[in-house]
Amino acid sequence: MAWFAAIAAGASTAIKAWQQNKVKQREGDAYVDAKNRSMAATTREMAEEERKKEYMHSRALAVAAFSGAGTSDPGMVKILADLNAEGEYRVMSKLWAGQNEAAGLSFRAEAARREGEAIWDNVVISSLSSGASAYGGFS
Repeated sequence: MAWFAAIAAGASTAIKAWQQNKVKQREGDAYVDAKNRSMAATTREMAEEERKKEYMHSRALAVAAFSGAGTSDPGMVKILADLNAEGEYRVMSKLWAGQNEAAGLSFRAEAARREGEAIWDNVVISSLSSGASAYGGFS
């Protein structure tokens, strides 16, 4: 009868561990989904910054043309180059921030999955050692 109780307790623990493992695997999947959504948002933000950069450049050209300044004037060339550099910096900043957040989410996904696997592995090892000590105790 003691064997039956030991097997029932081991099975109960194994089922609980399996459920916890599944929860952690789903948590990892949720982090991957969040990472994908984050990168999609980053792409949209980058496109918006790119649009703003083009607008600033176009506006600067229009103002220069309206004022009579030529686009070959060294001062105007510098202003246009500075505007372009600032716009590109903003685009790349959005990319860096998005990739940084995505990397954090990927790390959390992997950590959750590994935690689930560790729960399962610990229960298997614990069950085997409990069974071995129970077998040794009944001999």
